[in-house]
Amino acid sequence: MGLYHCEGIILRTRSFGEADRIVTLFTKEKGKIEAVARGARRPRNRLVGVTQQFSYLKALIFTGKSLDQLSQAELIKSFAPLRDDLLKMAYASWWAEVLDVFLPLNEVNSDVFLFFLAGLVVLERVPDPILVSRAFELRLLRYLGYEPVLDRCVGCRRTAGPFAGFAPAEGGLLCPACAGAANGQLIPVRPATVSFLRTLYQADLRVLARRPVDPALGHELGRLLFTFIQLRAEKPLKALSFLQSLTAWTPPPEADLN
Repeated sequence: MGLYHCEGIILRTRSFGEADRIVTLFTKEKGKIEAVARGARRPRNRLVGVTQQFSYLKALIFTGKSLDQLSQAELIKSFAPLRDDLLKMAYASWWAEVLDVFLPLNEVNSDVFLFFLAGLVVLERVPDPILVSRAFELRLLRYLGYEPVLDRCVGCRRTAGPFAGFAPAEGGLLCPACAGAANGQLIPVRPATVSFLRTLYQADLRVLARRPVDPALGHELGRLLFTFIQLRAEKPLKALSFLQSLTAWTPPPEADLN
């Protein structure tokens, strides 16, 4: 049995057996891994405090035949404020779920790890997370290779507008001609919203955290990005449903393009 050291952020946990906990850990050195924390559900166990969701820790892990084992862990940052604030917990859980769904096991991606860590630091301090989350979602899609097409029509590739709307199934904007020939959901989107989305690729999350929030704009961006991510995930996203219930966001009706 081998062992290795790593730094990681806990994306989620689940119960295992009578007293154990399986942690899904996004690490800088190994990518996404899973390990069992023996006895971590017992109140006096030394792993209880370090196996909370969003905890950033240094870990010593033993490799096993079917499942690795978290042997020792040292807390680097607890991110406790994210668990204490219901809205911020919902956003952090949403980010963690997207990473968990789209990242394969054991695939190293240090850029995404550092971006996620930086995002949690900003999320912990921002008064209203809505614009920070939209930028995080969009840039994470780029990192993961699922970037939506926002600079041209995804059908005919024409860069000049106007655009009829955003087609989640097609993966980007559609011009009126291509929208008329398409068969699927079309989300209306204002030119100003598209322009703002493009700026989010370059936006510093710390700067966005200080920017006045326009809730209408944040929800319009969310309507587009949530639908796009949900479609790519190909399964229900529990954290998204919880976040939507807190922010009172509802999906738009499907547009008939026939």
